[in-house]
Amino acid sequence: MRARSSASSTRPRLLSGCLAALAGLTLLQQQILLRRPPWLQSVAIQPIRSGAAALDVRFSRPMDRATVAASSLVPDLPHSWFGRQERLRILVESVQPVVEPLRLELHGQDLRRLPLTKQVVWWDPRPHLLAAVPSGDGERLKLRLRNGRWLSLAPPQQRILQIEPLGDGSGVAMVSDDNEARQRVLLRQLSQRAISSLRQGLADPQLGSLDELESGESGALLFAHLSSNQLGELLVQLGGFEPDSDRTWIQSRGRKQRSLDLEASGPLRLLPDGNGLVVPSYDGLELLPLNPDSDGVSRQSLPGSREVKAFCSGAGRALLVRHWPDYRRSVELVIPARPPRQVWLGEAGVMAAACDNGGERLWLVLREAGLRTQDTLLQIDSEGREIRRRSLGGWRLSSGAELDYDPVGDQLLTVVQKSGDDQGRVALISGSTLRFDVLEQAAVLARWLPAGGALTDFSDPAR
Repeated sequence: MRARSSASSTRPRLLSGCLAALAGLTLLQQQILLRRPPWLQSVAIQPIRSGAAALDVRFSRPMDRATVAASSLVPDLPHSWFGRQERLRILVESVQPVVEPLRLELHGQDLRRLPLTKQVVWWDPRPHLLAAVPSGDGERLKLRLRNGRWLSLAPPQQRILQIEPLGDGSGVAMVSDDNEARQRVLLRQLSQRAISSLRQGLADPQLGSLDELESGESGALLFAHLSSNQLGELLVQLGGFEPDSDRTWIQSRGRKQRSLDLEASGPLRLLPDGNGLVVPSYDGLELLPLNPDSDGVSRQSLPGSREVKAFCSGAGRALLVRHWPDYRRSVELVIPARPPRQVWLGEAGVMAAACDNGGERLWLVLREAGLRTQDTLLQIDSEGREIRRRSLGGWRLSSGAELDYDPVGDQLLTVVQKSGDDQGRVALISGSTLRFDVLEQAAVLARWLPAGGALTDFSDPAR
């Protein structure tokens, strides 16, 4: 009896001793972790921005932002730091074009005044130029490399109707067509190399898989339209000749597809921030949240014959063209929670429009009808006041050409052609001076592919 009693009394003491040892070990580990210096966990290019370029920086623990803001940026462009705790963002606010990679030397202290081991990050925020290029066997989708050479992204297609770069730079989609109305939707995946811990680590995008998202082989398509947001999601909208053959879905970056049950009178457009999409109807435009159950936002309507021409992605603003019964047209700047602001009104055709990220500078390509059709590039501010204008002279926008703005280089991209010439060429236009440069490269369509990518190969210095 005594032996059993002694054994039973020993077990609680042994258990309590083990628990005390574990508690002591946990406390010791906590003290060690608290004394370890912070380290850099990841750096990622941020596409949703109001300045020229931005990086999201994540640390292992909350940092003193003032000490991190003392990090050096070369070239020394105007910039600011935002955020709190362990997640901070550097926003480059320079109005001067960025013409070379940036070097960011990160340092600072956490809230316990423990220093961060200095880390150097090289970052090239400049976008790549994409173009649908005519060739002897049809048209090819190509990307211009940093050395000026062109890289083919897909086999030749008979015609390329649309090119849509993914908003996070992870790929580019296109719609092609042949003479039998068989349309295809292709997506070329790209691996961006625009951020590195070494200067020589920066390089042009690397080709990934070429995916066929849709083919009209089994049934002719009446139309196909693409739209992407800055999360890298891709909206695919298809319409067939047969009744009830229309289909719309969104593909995420993880290649998961989500069908949308929508009725629209025209092309759908995803909002840049990923929170919704614009649905054209016969009564006007509707703003539809993608997750209405989670945010409680209902569908919003804007009556009238309107079409979206451009998004000012850093401010949630957009440019619309409104068509009036007397055949005049107006350009409206839409600002969240405010009625549309008319910034231009006239009888000229609005061939293309663009705005900077903040929606403060707007550009319009106007076409005056008459004996001599002439295109004029007009720059106005957010109040509709004219800043400057320039005639394109003997050049005019090609059919279907867009005006695509690059905030990093402060330049507009489009495709122009000479009167009477069937072949278009790539054109670059300064956003500030409207200086007009036509490249030698022939093209049908052209768009900017934004820089993207993340760097995560940082290690804990205490390991």
